[in-house]
Order: sequence, then structure tokens, then C-alpha cells
Amino acid sequence: MQVDVVIEQRFYQCEQGKYWTDNAFPNAFWQRYLGVFNSVNVIARVQPVEQPKPQWQRVDGERITFTNLPIYIGPVGFLKCIPKLIQILKTRKQINRRVIYRVPGILSLFYHWFAMPKGKTYGAEVVGDPMDVFAKDASKSPLRPVFKWLFVNMLRKQCRDAVAISYVTEFSLQQRYPPGTEAFHTHYSSIQLTDSDYLERTEYVVSQPFKIVCIGNLSQPYKGCDFMLHTLAKLSASGHELQLCWIGGGALLTDMQKMAEKLGISEQVSFAGNLAQREQINQILDTSDLFVLSSRQEGLPRVLIESMARSLNCVATDVGGVKELLPQEYIVERDNVAQLQETIERMLSLTESKRLEIAQINYQKAQQYHNDVLANRRENMYRALLESEV
Repeated sequence: MQVDVVIEQRFYQCEQGKYWTDNAFPNAFWQRYLGVFNSVNVIARVQPVEQPKPQWQRVDGERITFTNLPIYIGPVGFLKCIPKLIQILKTRKQINRRVIYRVPGILSLFYHWFAMPKGKTYGAEVVGDPMDVFAKDASKSPLRPVFKWLFVNMLRKQCRDAVAISYVTEFSLQQRYPPGTEAFHTHYSSIQLTDSDYLERTEYVVSQPFKIVCIGNLSQPYKGCDFMLHTLAKLSASGHELQLCWIGGGALLTDMQKMAEKLGISEQVSFAGNLAQREQINQILDTSDLFVLSSRQEGLPRVLIESMARSLNCVATDVGGVKELLPQEYIVERDNVAQLQETIERMLSLTESKRLEIAQINYQKAQQYHNDVLANRRENMYRALLESEV
């Protein structure tokens, strides 16, 4: 049985017909579905390119295919491509397959309207919270209240009607978007950590200057890079010697570089861009002293878990399922520069033994997200969908 997976991620197709990603969901990600289903068909936006960039990763392969949806950016772009989008989605309607929506997202709604036969069951993987995406401090769109109402209520209905559903959080998202009373439900992160992704530190000597690392796509403002830069400027003005490395690229990269210059901290900030290889990211994590998640919205942040798996001290904003990962003393209110500054200053003053103690706690917590632990939950969810009445 084939499974259609509807996802909001943007992919690329080169002239040779191969599919690529610049940051997430490479071929290895899709293998999890192939343990239960015969093949995977990815329903996503695909941008044609002549050649892939060197750092991109291959996505398609044996038993992994695509249904290419048109590229759009923003609400206006989406409205313009609706006729073509509907035309493509209708081609899936008569095909015998199972369906999984990775939600929230508008594509799952249109797929449900135009590609799903009436009464056909589906599964859902809940990976984020539109309540955070469209929070006042996370979106500047004048239509933000409308989008918030639409996506929150849409997600509640999708969760209620799914026959099999998973959440990236253990309890946070479930409370806001409960599953149906008869649905199979479980929880697992999208993360894929194997033994090589873990590092147990035996010492924790910090660098001079103190090195902070952040990871976040810069296509949208919700990763909070501007928030982190303003905090770094305050810390620098207070006399602290710090170096920030931001991993992740996107349309806002140039704006963030200009902001760093305007704040007078360009010499203290390096932008690494998108790093597709896990080894490259781990190398930066292993030579850093503190990971900061400055996001305005998340589901269960994978980058935080990945940093904890490398025994790194971490601070994060109070978004999504962060409270399931870190103690409250290392969690700050989003966009609260003073609070983040105070928390980082507290981390600067820790003794090595305390840093090592925190590192060990983070390392042990990250063990709960090892692929061996999560794979069984994923398989149970997929089998529940496969065996459900169509």
C-alpha cells in the first residue's frame, strides 16, 4: 500500500529529475514510512532548478516519489496558484493509498477538499502549533487574527477526525488539539538520532570569548534571530566577551546581517548558512559553550534535542513543548530581551562542575529521543492507519 504524505516543506527538482532538500527531510527521513508502507509519495511544493547546490541532500529514491505542487510565497502567491494546485490534487483522488497529513498547514486542507474521496480516513502527524505561529509577536501580517482563528480551528478538526494521530509533544499539543475518542494516538518527535549523534562530555571548559550557537531557518521571522541579536548587543554593552554562530539561511539572512552591523556586533556574529550535513553541525555544537533557542514558535524543537544530545548547556524560549525538555530556570519568555540577557549571564557565571551537571542531565534527557525508542511508536501509528477501515 502506498502512502501520500502531505507536507509544507519546499523541495527542489533538478533538470535530471532528481529531488533535493536544502535543510530538512532528506531521503533518510522518508525511510521510516517504508517500514510499513510499500512506497511513499510526497505531496509538496517543488521548485525547478538547473543543478543542486553542493550542500543539498537527495530526497527521492527507490519507492519514494513526488507529486509536484506549484511554488508560492505568502497569501497572495497562494491565491494565484490555487487553480493549478486544485488541478494537480485532483489527480490523486482515485488512487488507492493511505494518507498522512503533517500539520498544521494549508496544503492538507486543500488536499482533503480536492484529493480525498468522501469518507476516506487519514492519519496526522502534528508537528507545530498555529497558536504560536500567529501569535502577536510572531507574525506582523494584518490578517494574523484571521489566520490564527482559521488554522487553530482547522487543526482541532483535523486532530478530532484522524483515525491515527501522533504529536511531537508528550502532552502540550494534545491538550490544545485533542484526538478523537476512538483514534489511535501516540507521541514521537520527527527527529532521527542514532548513536553517532550523541556525545557525553567529560569536561566543560568554556571558551574565551564565550561561544553561543543558534540554529534556525531564516525564511521567516519566527526563529527569533532579531531577538537574539538584540540580546547579544545588550550583553556586549555590559562588557561580556561573546561570539555567536547562527546556523541556517533564508530570505532574511541579509536583513539579519545588516541588523548585526547596525547594533555594532557584526564582529561577534557569524552566519554559517544552511548546513545539510549533520557532522558539520555537530562540529559547531561541540566547540560551543551554550545553545540558545530564541524561537517565537515551535512544536518540539529538534535542534534543542540535538544540542542536548551533544551534552550542551541550553536556554530556550517558552514555546511548544520546550517545558518537556528543560527545567523552568533555563526557559525564558519569548522576545523578553532582559530575561534572556539575565539567563545567559547566569550561565556565564556557572562553575565547570555545574555546567557538567547540566550537560549530563541534558544528555540523559536526549536519550529518550533515540531513534530506537521512537521507531516503535512511529511503526505502531503507521500500522494503525494501514489497518484502519477506509
